[in-house]
Amino acid sequence: MTQPNRLALGDFRITALPDGYADLPAWPVPSEPPPEPAIDWAGYHAAFPDGFHGEAHAWRIHNNCYCIETPGARVLVDCGVGVGPYPRYANMRGVMPSALAAAGLAFEDFDVVFLTHAHPDHVGWAYDEEAKRPRFPKARYVLHRKDWLHFSGRETVPPYFRRFLQPLLDAGVLELLDGETEVAPGLTALATPGHTPGSMSLLAQSRGEGFVVAGDVLNSPMFITEPEQPFGSDADAALGIRTRMALVERVEAEGWHVSAAHFPEPGWGKVVRVEGRRWFRAL
Repeated sequence: MTQPNRLALGDFRITALPDGYADLPAWPVPSEPPPEPAIDWAGYHAAFPDGFHGEAHAWRIHNNCYCIETPGARVLVDCGVGVGPYPRYANMRGVMPSALAAAGLAFEDFDVVFLTHAHPDHVGWAYDEEAKRPRFPKARYVLHRKDWLHFSGRETVPPYFRRFLQPLLDAGVLELLDGETEVAPGLTALATPGHTPGSMSLLAQSRGEGFVVAGDVLNSPMFITEPEQPFGSDADAALGIRTRMALVERVEAEGWHVSAAHFPEPGWGKVVRVEGRRWFRAL
């Protein structure tokens, strides 16, 4: 594997830890109103020619995780699809171990694992089923309480939830958050609901610089330009739109870096204006 992508942010260091990608047949379309307005996919394909959006409306979904190192803590943001195979993503298998090794890191090196939400492509490496212990043995895990209640309270609890999240609570290493919370000095959990009831983004701030890991609030660079578009995988489409619009406006106004799990690797960049329209500019 090539040397990992790293970004300096004040006194912090951020490392992208890609967990692989998969080519999916189509962009998710909402099953209920509001209907999806027309999207100029050919235009986005021209702007992002690495295959993220193909001309046939295909979707190359990347799965980025992030290590944020502060003077006092090492935090992992999301933990990918896991060992796999993951059927929803063309039976892909995660590559977190090799990504960590390339970055000179190991599962034992993290103090906090921040889970933006409780979907399977963000929690897959959380628990080691073979060893029957948390995969990151020295870390406390954090998840929003609303997501815990939403998924654990279903009549049929999803199998992945029972496999990768319930054991964390049983082991006493899972902390449930409520609202905006400081996870570590300089790292703040932001409530950004819509994709799931408890979806969160993580804001890192150091020496006047900011960096937002947006979870699944932003699933494509298209959403920087058109945050008003619905996303078919959002649990609450209308709330997802409101959250997305507010987050993009705030990121632009503050001049923060922004990243997302499913953007092309390494997944980070800035919001820029070109002829009055917002665009994602990768760094």
